[in-house]
Amino acid sequence: MGYCVTFKLNHLQGSKAIYYYGDCSENYEGAFEIDLPNLRGISGDFLLSEVVKMIKPCLSEHSGQQKANRAFIKIYKHFKDTDEYLTEGGFYS
Repeated sequence: MGYCVTFKLNHLQGSKAIYYYGDCSENYEGAFEIDLPNLRGISGDFLLSEVVKMIKPCLSEHSGQQKANRAFIKIYKHFKDTDEYLTEGGFYS
C-alpha cells in the first residue's frame, strides 16, 4: 500500500504560511503553519516539530505529525530553490 499526502497553501500571514493537508482520500482536514524565511537564521539541524506548527492534525494522523512533515519537506525544497512558498502539491511513495 502506498503513502500519499496532499497539501495546499491556504494563506500567508507576513512570512508565515498556513497549509491544509491530508491523505489523498481526505479533503485537507489537517492544517499547519510554517515560517520558512526565519529558517535561514537557524544554523545546523532543527527539529521538524519546532518548525512545523500543528494547527489541526488530519484525521489519519493518529499520533505525531509525519504527514505534515512530509508536506513540509516538499515545500521547503521548493522554497530553497525559488524563495517562494509552494501553492500545492503532494508526496507519493
